[in-house]
Amino acid sequence: MALPRWSRSAALAAVVSLLLAVSAAAASAAQGPPPPPRAANGHAVQVVGSGVPTPTAFAFAGSTTFVASGPDESGKRAPGGLFVLANGKATQVPGTPPVVFGLAWRAGTLYVSAGTQLIAYTGWDGTRFASSKLLYSGKKGFPGFNGLAFGPNGRLYAGLSLIQKYDHAKDPFPLSQAVVSLRPDGTDLRVVARGLRQPFQLTFPKGARNPYVSVLSQDRGKTPPDQIVIAKNGQDYGFPTCTWLVRSACAGFAKPAILLPRHASPMGIGSIGKTLYVSLFGGTGRGPEVVKIPTAGGTPTPFLTGFVAPVIGLGVNGHDIYVGDLTGRIYKVVA
Repeated sequence: MALPRWSRSAALAAVVSLLLAVSAAAASAAQGPPPPPRAANGHAVQVVGSGVPTPTAFAFAGSTTFVASGPDESGKRAPGGLFVLANGKATQVPGTPPVVFGLAWRAGTLYVSAGTQLIAYTGWDGTRFASSKLLYSGKKGFPGFNGLAFGPNGRLYAGLSLIQKYDHAKDPFPLSQAVVSLRPDGTDLRVVARGLRQPFQLTFPKGARNPYVSVLSQDRGKTPPDQIVIAKNGQDYGFPTCTWLVRSACAGFAKPAILLPRHASPMGIGSIGKTLYVSLFGGTGRGPEVVKIPTAGGTPTPFLTGFVAPVIGLGVNGHDIYVGDLTGRIYKVVA
């Protein structure tokens, strides 16, 4: 299973950012850790946990906050997987996978995407889960799952990961470069929308019947704009024929809801009312940031800026926005 874009074109920038942050902190112990990002609405940004190497996704179960982590991109080989936040600390949950890209909580069950596997965990006691069940395991050639989200129809939706050799080519495996949905028991997997290079995370805004999905464009050659799509049954977004570098090549294919600047790299996505919140690994010119975008489309506006390292995971719990960056820290701010 290939990692999202940060594993390639943005990896060096990520490492440099991390080294700069660490060096700055070490230069003056009196200054303490790097400052948190700044919120455009003036609300205080809290650090609610640290030590999550590559935060990718969040899930909320009452007062419990779960955080997913992909592989450590800092070179320190810190353990990733599933973490729980409590008392300002992030603690790894025992007996869970070492790499996690998607989380979804529903009716007392935490759904976890771990590479080619989809796993359900039940019986949370505040420290560990009592039991787990493998719901789906992909066959040879299956690229793996990215983000997860439940739709109003009760089905579990997921983006499929990228196999890197198909960075700018069609993956011949039938289940690839797509958004899919399954029943909560892992059966009846169906393709929802095709022709999407790397659909990463998903959200269902209030009243939406279809997921809004962050999509990363290709790394090599001329870089196309990144996308946010509303994945509907039967759609084909045309990758690799259609990348929106040449608009005439996109005739007859579904059109993204939002086109983002090249290298913006949309990662996490959540929503409050009719507003999307999107974490941009590369940003729109201000460095890594979280932006707001109307669900109807429009120009992204800054919400959180001033990250000292690229930002990845984003989750929404009520009116609280949670984000995590490559320093391993998790932040919370009221929208």
